[in-house]
Amino acid sequence: MNEKFIVMSADALVTEDLQLLRTLPNYQRYVEGGARTESMLSVYPSVTYAAHTSMATGCLPGKTGILCNFEKLEPAVSDHPWVLTRDKVLRPDIFTAAKRAGLTTASVFWPVTGNHPDVDFLMNEWPGCAPDLPIDEALATQGSSAEMQEIARLYAREMVRTGDHPHCDYFVADCAAEIIRRHAPDLTLIHPANVDDARHGYGVFAEEVSRAVRETDDMIGTVCRAMEAAGYAGRFNFLLVSDHGQMDMKRMVNVNALFADLGWIEADKQGNVRDWKAWSVSSGFSAFVLLRDPQDEAFRRQVGSTLAAMAQDGLCGFGEILDAAQSRERYGLWGDFSFVIETDGFTGFGDDPGHPSVARRRDRSDYRQGWATHGHMPEKGPQPVFCAKGPAFRENYVGPKGHICDLAPTLAAALGIAFYDCDGTARTDLLREKRAGR
Repeated sequence: MNEKFIVMSADALVTEDLQLLRTLPNYQRYVEGGARTESMLSVYPSVTYAAHTSMATGCLPGKTGILCNFEKLEPAVSDHPWVLTRDKVLRPDIFTAAKRAGLTTASVFWPVTGNHPDVDFLMNEWPGCAPDLPIDEALATQGSSAEMQEIARLYAREMVRTGDHPHCDYFVADCAAEIIRRHAPDLTLIHPANVDDARHGYGVFAEEVSRAVRETDDMIGTVCRAMEAAGYAGRFNFLLVSDHGQMDMKRMVNVNALFADLGWIEADKQGNVRDWKAWSVSSGFSAFVLLRDPQDEAFRRQVGSTLAAMAQDGLCGFGEILDAAQSRERYGLWGDFSFVIETDGFTGFGDDPGHPSVARRRDRSDYRQGWATHGHMPEKGPQPVFCAKGPAFRENYVGPKGHICDLAPTLAAALGIAFYDCDGTARTDLLREKRAGR
């Protein structure tokens, strides 16, 4: 293919960040003057792995089967395994569409791509899944080839891990650049998360976030200069996108402690769960409610009315309660849960069944318990971005708001390849006339 595509998803980058980015050299060179949308709408809950799976497939979480960051909604566990591998996803994605069209692809830390059969150059996110292994060996468990392991060794600084920001994010950019210089894949998707980490750690618009945005500009330059060095100056497209925003969190409520008070969870003084009838799994600013027996209609009605009364009361931080039918209709979200609890706008949720039920602690090791977080309804708070520049895209154009599910079908349209039936829409208004068929 004569034209290349790089997609950088800067986790939790929002439209307000563009004001600073427009003053920075790499954004000015590789992004400014292209096409963008006013903003983008995320999925519900607005969390990284669910969002990136929807971005890659064009489908909402109910269809992809990836509802949150965890492999499954599991009751009575304190350490949820994160979903890592592509085989958990129920819908085909842009990597498979590109591969079937004869194109080459690369994924560097793009979530939920572990062992993806249609990614030629693969480094899955979360080598921390094997914390005692060197990073190249950890990546090997997720499908990285011998060459990708060798590239990882070139740029790993000691034991770089997901969560070690911004070192792991520069690692992502450096590895992507090396892949581009060696192979110039037709489609490269990468995912730095330093902006997300800064917001979790300090607040949505803290000074530390500005530093992370400047680091993102460095990474834009790293990958784009690599494509120029590979001989594609003027013949590649760069897309800067993001998955969700964040909102500042003032307090945290352990929903399962409330459920224990209601007699729905039985736990000992050490917090060990003996039995449960209802259980909450937090996604930060929202929480799934699981019922041990979803077919017990009387208990389901009891839980629904109790949660609704708690939301009406306002003391527990519940802003709204959606049942399974409502979440499906409004957000395309369905799965093994009976209700979703939505935040009041400043209360985050935890899973601890023990008291205190209301906590003010901060824990940067858990994205759900920082100074800011996400997982809230997608229309709330600052919004994600979609910016693109290159021969496939219009110049100096701002289109209306879109949805993050639009990414995959838009990429397919720009690449000139077929894509699958999905919830997203190809944003042909962003493309030059020949690409858009106008």
